[in-house]
Amino acid sequence: MPNTRPSFRWITIAGLLLAAFVFIPVIVLFTLFVVRENPGPQSLDDAIHSFRSQSETSVKESETTVIRPPAGVYGSVASGTASISFPATSQKYGNVVPVTVTHTGANCWSTSVDFNSAYQQRWDYCFDAGYLVENGNYTSTRWDFGVTSITNRSSFICQPPGRIMNASEDQSEDSTYTCLGTSDSIDGSTTSEVRFTFIGHEALDIDSVAVPTIHFQENDTLTGAQRGSTITDYWYSVNDLLLVRMERHLELRTDSPIGDITYTEDGQWKLSSILPNR
Repeated sequence: MPNTRPSFRWITIAGLLLAAFVFIPVIVLFTLFVVRENPGPQSLDDAIHSFRSQSETSVKESETTVIRPPAGVYGSVASGTASISFPATSQKYGNVVPVTVTHTGANCWSTSVDFNSAYQQRWDYCFDAGYLVENGNYTSTRWDFGVTSITNRSSFICQPPGRIMNASEDQSEDSTYTCLGTSDSIDGSTTSEVRFTFIGHEALDIDSVAVPTIHFQENDTLTGAQRGSTITDYWYSVNDLLLVRMERHLELRTDSPIGDITYTEDGQWKLSSILPNR
Protein backbone atom coordinates (compact mmCIF):
# COMPACT_ATOMS: atom_id res chain seq x y z
CA MET A 1 0.00 0.00 0.00
CA PRO A 2 1.56 3.33 -1.05
CA ASN A 3 2.48 5.90 1.57
CA THR A 4 0.28 8.97 1.13
CA ARG A 5 1.54 10.95 4.11
CA PRO A 6 4.02 13.13 2.11
CA SER A 7 1.23 14.17 -0.30
CA PHE A 8 -1.04 15.21 2.55
CA ARG A 9 1.83 17.09 4.15
CA TRP A 10 2.55 19.10 1.01
CA ILE A 11 -1.15 19.77 0.51
CA THR A 12 -1.29 21.07 4.06
CA ILE A 13 1.79 23.27 3.54
CA ALA A 14 0.40 24.62 0.26
CA GLY A 15 -2.89 25.41 1.99
CA LEU A 16 -1.13 27.23 4.78
CA LEU A 17 0.92 29.26 2.29
CA LEU A 18 -2.20 30.14 0.32
CA ALA A 19 -3.97 31.21 3.50
CA ALA A 20 -0.99 33.33 4.44
CA PHE A 21 -0.99 35.09 1.06
CA VAL A 22 -4.72 35.76 1.40
CA PHE A 23 -5.02 36.76 5.03
CA ILE A 24 -1.73 38.56 5.75
CA PRO A 25 -2.52 41.45 3.35
CA VAL A 26 -6.01 41.66 4.85
CA ILE A 27 -4.54 41.81 8.34
CA VAL A 28 -2.03 44.46 7.26
CA LEU A 29 -4.74 46.58 5.62
CA PHE A 30 -6.98 46.21 8.67
CA THR A 31 -4.11 47.17 10.98
CA LEU A 32 -3.29 50.25 8.87
CA PHE A 33 -6.96 51.26 8.93
CA VAL A 34 -7.20 50.82 12.71
CA VAL A 35 -4.02 52.77 13.53
CA ARG A 36 -4.67 55.60 11.04
CA GLU A 37 -4.29 59.03 12.60
CA ASN A 38 -7.08 61.53 13.03
CA PRO A 39 -6.19 64.77 11.20
CA GLY A 40 -4.90 67.32 13.64
CA PRO A 41 -6.03 70.93 13.91
CA GLN A 42 -5.01 73.49 11.33
CA SER A 43 -2.68 75.87 13.17
CA LEU A 44 -3.37 79.59 13.31
CA ASP A 45 0.23 80.26 12.24
CA ASP A 46 -0.25 78.23 9.04
CA ALA A 47 -3.53 80.02 8.33
CA ILE A 48 -1.90 83.43 8.87
CA HIS A 49 1.00 82.48 6.56
CA SER A 50 -1.48 81.37 3.89
CA PHE A 51 -3.48 84.60 4.30
CA ARG A 52 -0.37 86.74 3.92
CA SER A 53 0.68 84.85 0.79
CA GLN A 54 -2.76 85.34 -0.78
CA SER A 55 -3.10 88.99 0.27
CA GLU A 56 -0.06 89.95 -1.79
CA THR A 57 -2.08 89.36 -4.96
CA SER A 58 -5.54 90.24 -3.62
CA VAL A 59 -7.78 92.93 -5.08
CA LYS A 60 -6.91 96.43 -3.91
CA GLU A 61 -9.24 98.23 -1.53
CA SER A 62 -11.98 100.16 -3.32
CA GLU A 63 -13.33 103.57 -2.39
CA THR A 64 -16.83 102.27 -3.18
CA THR A 65 -16.76 99.68 -0.40
CA VAL A 66 -19.85 100.08 1.78
CA ILE A 67 -19.70 97.21 4.27
CA ARG A 68 -17.35 94.25 4.68
CA PRO A 69 -15.72 92.44 7.63
CA PRO A 70 -12.02 93.19 8.28
CA ALA A 71 -9.67 90.82 6.46
CA GLY A 72 -7.41 88.49 8.41
CA VAL A 73 -7.31 85.26 10.40
CA TYR A 74 -9.57 84.92 13.43
CA GLY A 75 -9.21 82.28 16.12
CA SER A 76 -12.24 80.31 17.26
CA VAL A 77 -13.09 77.68 19.84
CA ALA A 78 -14.72 74.61 18.26
CA SER A 79 -15.96 71.08 18.77
CA GLY A 80 -17.51 68.60 16.37
CA THR A 81 -17.24 65.36 14.41
CA ALA A 82 -17.74 64.41 10.76
CA SER A 83 -18.32 60.73 9.86
CA ILE A 84 -18.95 58.42 6.91
CA SER A 85 -20.72 55.07 7.25
CA PHE A 86 -18.44 52.99 4.97
CA PRO A 87 -15.62 52.41 5.49
CA ALA A 88 -16.77 53.53 8.93
CA THR A 89 -14.48 56.38 9.91
CA SER A 90 -14.66 59.86 11.39
CA GLN A 91 -12.61 62.95 12.02
CA LYS A 92 -12.91 65.62 14.69
CA TYR A 93 -12.80 69.40 14.51
CA GLY A 94 -9.71 71.02 15.95
CA ASN A 95 -10.16 72.60 19.37
CA VAL A 96 -8.99 75.85 17.80
CA VAL A 97 -10.32 76.49 14.28
CA PRO A 98 -8.89 79.30 12.08
CA VAL A 99 -11.51 81.46 10.34
CA THR A 100 -10.01 83.48 7.47
CA VAL A 101 -11.66 86.50 5.85
CA THR A 102 -10.22 87.51 2.47
CA HIS A 103 -11.36 90.54 0.47
CA THR A 104 -12.13 89.55 -3.11
CA GLY A 105 -13.47 92.80 -4.61
CA ALA A 106 -15.50 95.88 -3.77
CA ASN A 107 -18.05 94.81 -1.14
CA CYS A 108 -17.13 91.11 -1.65
CA TRP A 109 -15.23 88.70 0.57
CA SER A 110 -14.74 85.03 1.35
CA THR A 111 -14.91 83.34 4.75
CA SER A 112 -12.86 80.13 5.04
CA VAL A 113 -13.09 77.75 7.98
CA ASP A 114 -10.37 75.13 8.62
CA PHE A 115 -12.29 72.61 10.73
CA ASN A 116 -9.05 70.61 10.88
CA SER A 117 -5.96 70.10 8.70
CA ALA A 118 -7.94 67.84 6.33
CA TYR A 119 -11.30 69.61 6.18
CA GLN A 120 -11.87 73.13 4.90
CA GLN A 121 -14.92 75.04 3.65
CA ARG A 122 -15.23 78.50 2.06
CA TRP A 123 -18.25 80.75 1.58
CA ASP A 124 -18.19 83.58 -1.00
CA TYR A 125 -20.22 86.64 0.02
CA CYS A 126 -21.02 90.07 -1.38
CA PHE A 127 -22.96 93.06 -0.09
CA ASP A 128 -25.09 93.97 -3.10
CA ALA A 129 -27.83 96.63 -3.28
CA GLY A 130 -28.43 96.43 0.46
CA TYR A 131 -28.44 92.62 0.61
CA LEU A 132 -25.94 90.14 1.99
CA VAL A 133 -25.73 87.53 -0.78
CA GLU A 134 -24.04 84.14 -1.16
CA ASN A 135 -22.35 83.42 -4.50
CA GLY A 136 -21.35 79.87 -3.60
CA ASN A 137 -19.47 77.64 -1.20
CA TYR A 138 -16.59 75.19 -1.64
CA THR A 139 -15.47 72.20 0.45
CA SER A 140 -12.33 70.06 0.53
CA THR A 141 -12.16 66.96 2.74
CA ARG A 142 -9.39 64.34 2.94
CA TRP A 143 -10.25 60.92 4.38
CA ASP A 144 -7.48 58.64 5.64
CA PHE A 145 -8.16 54.90 5.21
CA GLY A 146 -4.75 53.71 6.42
CA VAL A 147 -3.27 52.31 3.21
CA THR A 148 -4.54 55.23 1.13
CA SER A 149 -6.40 58.52 1.42
CA ILE A 150 -9.08 60.17 -0.69
CA THR A 151 -9.67 63.90 -1.09
CA ASN A 152 -13.13 65.05 -2.10
CA ARG A 153 -13.65 68.59 -3.44
CA SER A 154 -17.13 69.93 -4.02
CA SER A 155 -18.56 73.27 -5.09
CA PHE A 156 -22.06 74.73 -4.87
CA ILE A 157 -22.70 77.71 -7.15
CA CYS A 158 -25.72 79.90 -6.48
CA GLN A 159 -27.00 81.49 -9.72
CA PRO A 160 -28.38 84.06 -9.26
CA PRO A 161 -26.62 84.75 -5.96
CA GLY A 162 -28.77 83.87 -2.97
CA ARG A 163 -30.07 86.75 -0.88
CA ILE A 164 -29.48 85.94 2.78
CA MET A 165 -30.83 89.14 4.31
CA ASN A 166 -31.77 92.74 3.64
CA ALA A 167 -29.40 94.62 5.90
CA SER A 168 -31.27 97.92 5.62
CA GLU A 169 -34.81 96.73 6.48
CA ASP A 170 -36.66 94.17 8.58
CA GLN A 171 -34.86 90.79 8.35
CA SER A 172 -37.84 88.69 9.48
CA GLU A 173 -38.86 87.61 5.95
CA ASP A 174 -37.55 84.17 4.87
CA SER A 175 -35.17 84.02 1.92
CA THR A 176 -35.08 81.10 -0.54
CA TYR A 177 -32.71 80.29 -3.39
CA THR A 178 -31.12 77.37 -5.24
CA CYS A 179 -27.48 76.28 -5.61
CA LEU A 180 -26.10 73.60 -7.96
CA GLY A 181 -23.35 71.36 -6.64
CA THR A 182 -20.72 69.11 -8.24
CA SER A 183 -17.99 66.92 -6.75
CA ASP A 184 -14.79 65.46 -8.18
CA SER A 185 -15.46 62.06 -6.53
CA ILE A 186 -19.25 61.76 -6.98
CA ASP A 187 -20.88 61.38 -10.40
CA GLY A 188 -23.71 63.72 -11.32
CA SER A 189 -24.87 66.98 -9.78
CA THR A 190 -26.73 67.92 -6.63
CA THR A 191 -29.44 70.56 -6.29
CA SER A 192 -29.63 72.35 -2.95
CA GLU A 193 -32.88 74.16 -2.12
CA VAL A 194 -31.90 76.76 0.49
CA ARG A 195 -34.12 78.53 3.00
CA PHE A 196 -32.74 81.21 5.34
CA THR A 197 -34.92 82.03 8.35
CA PHE A 198 -34.40 85.01 10.63
CA ILE A 199 -34.18 83.84 14.26
CA GLY A 200 -33.46 87.09 16.09
CA HIS A 201 -30.93 89.61 17.34
CA GLU A 202 -28.49 88.35 19.97
CA ALA A 203 -25.50 89.78 21.80
CA LEU A 204 -22.66 87.24 21.93
CA ASP A 205 -19.88 87.42 24.51
CA ILE A 206 -16.61 87.25 22.55
CA ASP A 207 -13.46 87.88 24.58
CA SER A 208 -15.49 89.89 27.14
CA VAL A 209 -17.02 92.04 24.39
CA ALA A 210 -20.80 92.02 23.84
CA VAL A 211 -21.02 91.71 20.04
CA PRO A 212 -24.48 92.48 18.57
CA THR A 213 -25.36 89.81 15.99
CA ILE A 214 -28.14 88.73 13.65
CA HIS A 215 -28.98 85.03 14.00
CA PHE A 216 -30.15 83.11 10.92
CA GLN A 217 -30.90 79.43 10.38
CA GLU A 218 -30.27 77.79 6.99
CA ASN A 219 -32.24 74.68 6.05
CA ASP A 220 -31.07 72.88 2.88
CA THR A 221 -32.82 70.07 1.06
CA LEU A 222 -30.47 68.21 -1.30
CA THR A 223 -31.53 66.03 -4.24
CA GLY A 224 -29.62 64.32 -7.04
CA ALA A 225 -26.16 62.81 -6.58
CA GLN A 226 -26.38 63.58 -2.87
CA ARG A 227 -29.62 63.43 -0.92
CA GLY A 228 -30.52 64.60 2.53
CA SER A 229 -30.79 67.71 4.63
CA THR A 230 -28.60 70.17 6.47
CA ILE A 231 -29.33 72.64 9.25
CA THR A 232 -26.80 75.40 9.83
CA ASP A 233 -27.10 78.36 12.19
CA TYR A 234 -25.13 81.53 11.50
CA TRP A 235 -24.51 84.57 13.65
CA TYR A 236 -23.36 87.66 11.70
CA SER A 237 -22.03 90.81 13.34
CA VAL A 238 -24.47 93.70 12.94
CA ASN A 239 -21.60 96.15 12.46
CA ASP A 240 -19.70 94.55 9.57
CA LEU A 241 -21.39 91.19 8.71
CA LEU A 242 -18.45 89.23 10.17
CA LEU A 243 -19.47 85.59 10.70
CA VAL A 244 -18.78 85.10 14.40
CA ARG A 245 -20.49 81.79 15.21
CA MET A 246 -21.78 78.67 13.43
CA GLU A 247 -23.58 75.45 14.36
CA ARG A 248 -23.93 72.57 11.86
CA HIS A 249 -26.07 69.42 11.63
CA LEU A 250 -25.70 67.49 8.36
CA GLU A 251 -26.95 64.12 7.12
CA LEU A 252 -26.35 63.25 3.46
CA ARG A 253 -26.58 60.01 1.47
CA THR A 254 -24.71 58.99 -1.67
CA ASP A 255 -25.31 55.94 -3.92
CA SER A 256 -22.59 53.27 -4.10
CA PRO A 257 -22.32 49.66 -5.38
CA ILE A 258 -22.83 48.44 -1.80
CA GLY A 259 -25.80 50.72 -1.08
CA ASP A 260 -26.14 54.19 0.40
CA ILE A 261 -23.10 55.72 2.09
CA THR A 262 -24.17 58.19 4.77
CA TYR A 263 -22.25 61.31 5.77
CA THR A 264 -23.09 62.96 9.08
CA GLU A 265 -21.66 66.00 10.82
CA ASP A 266 -22.44 67.79 14.07
CA GLY A 267 -20.36 70.66 15.36
CA GLN A 268 -20.02 74.30 16.26
CA TRP A 269 -17.48 77.08 16.54
CA LYS A 270 -17.40 80.64 17.91
CA LEU A 271 -14.76 83.32 17.46
CA SER A 272 -12.49 83.84 20.44
CA SER A 273 -11.68 87.40 19.33
CA ILE A 274 -13.15 89.92 16.91
CA LEU A 275 -9.68 91.27 16.11
CA PRO A 276 -8.03 89.52 13.14
CA ASN A 277 -4.41 88.43 12.82
CA ARG A 278 -2.69 89.67 9.65
